[in-house]
Amino acid sequence: MDAVDDTTGFSDMGGLAPTRRISENFKAGNADVTFVSSDEVLFYIHRKNLETNAEGFPSAEFDTGGEIVPLTETAVTLELLFQFIYPRRHPDLEDTTFEILAPLAEAAEKYQVFSAMTICKIRMKDFLPQHGVEIFNYASRHGYKDILSAAAPSVLDIPLDELVKKLSLQLVVPWFTNSLVRSAIEMPGAVLHSRQ
Repeated sequence: MDAVDDTTGFSDMGGLAPTRRISENFKAGNADVTFVSSDEVLFYIHRKNLETNAEGFPSAEFDTGGEIVPLTETAVTLELLFQFIYPRRHPDLEDTTFEILAPLAEAAEKYQVFSAMTICKIRMKDFLPQHGVEIFNYASRHGYKDILSAAAPSVLDIPLDELVKKLSLQLVVPWFTNSLVRSAIEMPGAVLHSRQ
């Protein structure tokens, strides 16, 4: 990611402020909202593009008062994400690694950048089965049943005690229940009773 130095100098607390860089791609002087990534890179963004292409950011009625809005995502993630809110060719994610794609996919969902959500969803499938548990959790969190089904076989052979540590809490109980039922069915001589 390209960035330039920001020579802001001192912080409000009287000490030296951490050196912030400015994104090379998002440094328009007429931008009306400024975000800072978790790794201290500034992004100057046009609110009208956020309103049009992302539902997860505050609307124009929300005045930041010139304050810099901190985001939890890294500069690498935001650099890609913000490219989806401007009317230009979107980034090609074909050669993007899972380590970059996964946080981008989560940010796209969090801020509801629909064009990014779609391509990330498609690309996540390409990382099965090697990232099955992570993709299974992603699909569950965001209601992608097709990806959930595609990821399920890659997690079936993981021992339950290990899987419980990796699955999101909302998946643990159903997965555990399903595992018990499956074990009971596979057990020779097992008889399942139904309530009547």
